[in-house]
Amino acid sequence: MKTRLAEIIQSRGLERKQIASDLEIERRTLDNYINEYTLMHSDIIRKMAQYFNVSTDYLLGIDNLDDEFLNEKIDIITKELKEIVYHLNKKS
Repeated sequence: MKTRLAEIIQSRGLERKQIASDLEIERRTLDNYINEYTLMHSDIIRKMAQYFNVSTDYLLGIDNLDDEFLNEKIDIITKELKEIVYHLNKKS
């Protein structure tokens, strides 16, 4: 079974080497977290949640709402609503 961390990295097409560099951890350490060979300390969990723009609960598999996914959908809906309002105002 894939870990939530592995799912995030794969779905976003991110490079593990870059993530490890950005988080200032060894690539092997990141791989160990992904494969659940090593447990993440709370400070690492918070740092990763911030990096991936998700909640710690999402990262830990407790919550199913991916904040970045939701924010993207909200942005799309907001743009569509602005266009609708613009066209409605134009007709008035």
